[in-house]
Amino acid sequence: MTDRTVTVVTTDHGPITIPEPPWCTGTYHPDGGARAEISHSGPVIDVLVGTERGPQRLAELLLWQVPFPAPDEAHRDAVHVVVQLLDGHHYGYDAPALEALAVDLTEAAAKVRRVARRLAAEVPGGNR
Repeated sequence: MTDRTVTVVTTDHGPITIPEPPWCTGTYHPDGGARAEISHSGPVIDVLVGTERGPQRLAELLLWQVPFPAPDEAHRDAVHVVVQLLDGHHYGYDAPALEALAVDLTEAAAKVRRVARRLAAEVPGGNR
């Protein structure tokens, strides 16, 4: 747990003081929003791939927590990882789901390797 707290002035509950995790960047709890909009977020972790134009982002990951979630929110107040994929959407992952994502990415990498080998077979010497 942390000794750090932050006081946020909300439009629906006035000033509230909440514990702030040590990994929180403070980005998503500005004053002036509703209590349910308060979130803790960690620093962005980019997953990059090399391209002919240099490194490009494949995905963006960050720790996330909503201390006062709506009752129907999937992750409640649990700390989880939010992943933004190439489709531009954000998806929440707990630890087991993040492990499954890593498996999916490993399988995707294997598919890319198979296509690379097929290309190499079709075009001897490659197309560099």
